[in-house]
Amino acid sequence: MKYYWTECPACHCEVAVNTVAAAGKVTGSLRRWSRDRSINDGRAIRGTPLDADGGFATECVCGRLLTFGAVADAVGSQRDSS
Repeated sequence: MKYYWTECPACHCEVAVNTVAAAGKVTGSLRRWSRDRSINDGRAIRGTPLDADGGFATECVCGRLLTFGAVADAVGSQRDSS
């Protein structure tokens, strides 16, 4: 499992994404929450195609397209040091 963290530039929520890649696609989930915790929701990611470089794009719950690179912030339970 790969883990990514970012902030959505549209809704300004913190976003956590976890994915598993297989056959050129990613499956997983996206979770977002606001700093004041008034927003706390998420959505499934199903069969999103990988880009040629291994990254992918998926929509935040608010609808903003977010892009993620091939290198995750963490793999398994360990954070990547790069």
